[in-house]
Amino acid sequence: MSEAPENLAAQALAAGYDHRDEGDLAGAEQAFRLAVGIAPNDAEAQGALGDVLMALGCYAEAAEALNRADFLDPGRPHRLAALAEALLAAGAPAAAAETCRRWMAIRPDSAPALLALADALLALGDAAGAAAPLREAAGLAPDDADTAARLCRTLTGLGQPLDALELAQPALRRNPGHPPLHLALGQAWRALGEREKAAASFRRCLDLDADDAAGAGAALAALGATTDDAEPDPAYVRALFDRYAERFDADLLEKLGYRAPQLLREALGDSPGGLDILDLGCGTGLAGVAFASLARHLAGVDLAPRMIEQARRRGLYQDLYVGDLLECLERAPERWDLILAADVFTYLGDLGPVTRAVAAALRPGGRLVASVETAPGLVGFEAMPSRRVRHGAGHLRACAEAAGLALPHLKPETLRTEKRQPVPGLVFVMAKGR
Repeated sequence: MSEAPENLAAQALAAGYDHRDEGDLAGAEQAFRLAVGIAPNDAEAQGALGDVLMALGCYAEAAEALNRADFLDPGRPHRLAALAEALLAAGAPAAAAETCRRWMAIRPDSAPALLALADALLALGDAAGAAAPLREAAGLAPDDADTAARLCRTLTGLGQPLDALELAQPALRRNPGHPPLHLALGQAWRALGEREKAAASFRRCLDLDADDAAGAGAALAALGATTDDAEPDPAYVRALFDRYAERFDADLLEKLGYRAPQLLREALGDSPGGLDILDLGCGTGLAGVAFASLARHLAGVDLAPRMIEQARRRGLYQDLYVGDLLECLERAPERWDLILAADVFTYLGDLGPVTRAVAAALRPGGRLVASVETAPGLVGFEAMPSRRVRHGAGHLRACAEAAGLALPHLKPETLRTEKRQPVPGLVFVMAKGR
């Protein structure tokens, strides 16, 4: 009398587990395939075959078997986890993300499900979407250094190095010997323009990981290849001022004696009101305070969202934009009567592109009033160790001429103090003909 199919399938399944436990994946695959052939509607056999195919690197076949197991016996979290991993490995991140969402519907507090969803979203190119489940996973497992490092890298990649820094530092206090966290901290410091701190973090990563699995050596080499005289990257400027936004006014006015907005207002002299004014790099709105009485419409643009939040609280601006000042100028030809740039051009090198954009954005008869830092004898422009840029009077004259603007006012001024020393600058007005 022949043995019942279900018994034969059970025997093949048991043999497959034995082979797997002994490390014989090929034997396990053969036994599980036999079990599936005898009992194709056995979810356990399909799932076991999928798991061993995944271990063998046969990702598409593994996903097919695991999907069949899920169809036969749906809603098993361990099977959904395996299916999501197989789909992602097989190059189907959208299906993997959907599987993760089904998994999370059953286990909403599962950090592995959240991390798997983040992996799928990153594979889809949706880093912003991946940040949310990564944050949730980090909250569920605050001592998980790997999750913290992944979240830090993602935030830095999204242009939020300050958030990454604020996450990495406490995570490192809990996990001081974790190389990927030191790497992530270094990447955040690098994005903030803090090269020495970035280098220290990369070196610490290498000290902890002599094989350099994290890739700190390449990061350190790239850091050394950058030049000190390059103008600041926009991501650096944004991160710097986001970090500084809450204490910006107090530090500038009380500690540094910041005078640029008042000097710009004095340079403009008597002026009629009712002007459409654009405040470039408006920050917290200090220049807006000095010029609001002249404005019919006052708009501001700044790279740093937290600075814009502070400016909005003043209630002076009709429009505020987060973005690049050149893009803002180029969007509105002949829109403005007056453009302000208080202590903004110190984060640019060659001012030729911005003065040409200003000329196009001004109405006939419109004016630019601005300040720059300078140094005795400086003709062109030069970057400083602080990553700010100084400009000479000769450079300003050349830029004005190239943009077709007059330069009716150019005056040396002390913009503020720094380390108890006056910071020399130039305050100037460029005017567009009628």
